[in-house]
Amino acid sequence: MTDLFAFGSATQSLDAEGRYGTAGDLKKTQYVMQLLGFPGDANTLKAVIIAAEKGIEIECGILDITQGADKTEDYLNISSLGITPALKEAHYQVAGDLGILTFIEGRGLGNRLAPRNAAVLAEQNYWIDIARTNVAPHVQTIMDELVLKPMSDNSAQANTNAVDVARQALISPLDALDTQLANKEFIVGDYSYADVHWTAYLHLLMVSGEQSLIDQRHSLSQWMDRIRLHKSFSGQNLVAYDLMPSLDDIKAKKLNNVVITDF
Repeated sequence: MTDLFAFGSATQSLDAEGRYGTAGDLKKTQYVMQLLGFPGDANTLKAVIIAAEKGIEIECGILDITQGADKTEDYLNISSLGITPALKEAHYQVAGDLGILTFIEGRGLGNRLAPRNAAVLAEQNYWIDIARTNVAPHVQTIMDELVLKPMSDNSAQANTNAVDVARQALISPLDALDTQLANKEFIVGDYSYADVHWTAYLHLLMVSGEQSLIDQRHSLSQWMDRIRLHKSFSGQNLVAYDLMPSLDDIKAKKLNNVVITDF
């Protein structure tokens, strides 16, 4: 059985100096985390975003879903249902975006990202639900057909009908978000987990060639501009969006590590 988490600083013992942060300043109760994911996977991008927002250092390893790595015995030993991505800190590991985001929130720096006001918290979760239910499946279809399938099979032809159906299905939720963002800086006012989820999905839309779906919606386009400049929620001199993969990065199967130099 291969230990898929044995990369980066995790090849060293837990008491090795490099396990506590690449800058050497991370507090001794917190190890550098290992993330197994894929640059063309929205849930992986959410983990990278929230780590940057919460001041958590992460080393990224590639779980090549285009070659079925999420279905191998080694990965199923980590996540029995093949849920991606997976994260490990020291002896603890968790899989799936919701578990990972919750864990990083608890281990991260600064104030909690989730709204404290009950009504705003409910509104945040409403927009997360829309993103996961009404946006994610269609973004996945577009990514599969236009990007991921050709990566696993050079002769693969995109199912243009499926892509067209996915584009049409995205009109209503994108229009709804565009309306929601009118006169708001972020989705529920202040930056929240709703912005994290939507950023991951819309970034993949853009790198797959669907930038026009954002550009033709004024408030949504302006929100995306603000996301591109948004500095770490916990105060680090870091912009999470700078770590998002380009199309070339996805094709090269490259993920950016989260490195914090100011704590």
